[in-house]
Amino acid sequence: MKLFYSPPSPFARKVLVTLIETDQIDDVELVQVKVGPLDPGEIVPSFNPLGKIPTLILPGGEPLIDSKLICRYFADKKNRLYDIELYPPGMDLWPVLNLEALADGIMDAAILLVYEKRIREKEFRVKSWVDAQRLKITRTLNFLEAQQTTFSKDLNIGSLTICIALDYLDFRHADMEWRLNCPYLADWHLEIKNRRSLASTMPHD
Repeated sequence: MKLFYSPPSPFARKVLVTLIETDQIDDVELVQVKVGPLDPGEIVPSFNPLGKIPTLILPGGEPLIDSKLICRYFADKKNRLYDIELYPPGMDLWPVLNLEALADGIMDAAILLVYEKRIREKEFRVKSWVDAQRLKITRTLNFLEAQQTTFSKDLNIGSLTICIALDYLDFRHADMEWRLNCPYLADWHLEIKNRRSLASTMPHD
């Protein structure tokens, strides 16, 4: 199998974390690529028409796209390892997937803010649109802060993705200073971020 990824991407990182947590990282060839909103390059679009990462090439040559699908694919092969269960069984699964969706939403908004800065000259940026993306992030963080025990009692795909989202905010949007209004989230993040799967996949340019 072959995984196209980029170190700055939080969605690609989610797949790497899943591979480490399920002890499958050595089963996949990691291919680092550079893609952008205006120029996805030539390699990834030849497998994924959306031109997005992560993209996984299965043993038979078929592409699997989107981090949610790829993580679930590897978890279905080996869902439980060591001390965590990425996708709990039964009705316990849905709150976890909900947390994952919230974290993905934070990352989506954060990436859109990055694109806005890179693509548009300062005088052409739309402040109301930028403010709306930042509001999505702060509103979701405040929601998570209020939920506390919902995500902090167990490690799973939801809580791991929350940590990945917080790391991405530190990486690209340190000016948001999210810890100021989320002390519980900040303390939890400090405890979890040194886990091997997370510490070894920190985003970088």
